Amino acid sequence: MNEGRRSFRVGLLLLLLLFVVAWMVRQPNRKELIPWRENYASASDESKKNGRPLMLWFTATWCGPCQSLKTTTWADPDVARELSNYVCVKLDVDQPDTKPLAEKYQVNGIPRFVILDKDGKVVHDAVGAMPPSDFLDWLHGKEIHELQISRARQVPSEPPLISAAAN
Repeated sequence: MNEGRRSFRVGLLLLLLLFVVAWMVRQPNRKELIPWRENYASASDESKKNGRPLMLWFTATWCGPCQSLKTTTWADPDVARELSNYVCVKLDVDQPDTKPLAEKYQVNGIPRFVILDKDGKVVHDAVGAMPPSDFLDWLHGKEIHELQISRARQVPSEPPLISAAAN
């Protein structure tokens, strides 16, 4: 009896392993396409020199939504193409040299995005991970609440519940 139970467990474990391997193979191996700078001062100088705005991304290694951007939004070719018009800076909020910037730009949640003009003035900012299409809309001036309302309108309403007692 124990031998049969053991064989069953081994078979179940092998089946589970097969499903995990199949799932991993199907996952897209998308890599981020954004050429991030990690030094704010040199990126700011570059922005002033070439007249491109700065795009600050406040992030952290422990932030799940921040990390998910690497294989979604930052791996999207349209986002990469659009961000080539910016000097993009990745700033880890846990690094001591980033803390003054996080305070200056009132980073209360991450991921946080801040667009600065070549003179360092805030043009646009947002908090929260966005899929590529929403991020592009935001870059083009749509406010976050507009994107949320637009997305809510796309969700079909649920059919009304019919009571069994109605008949």
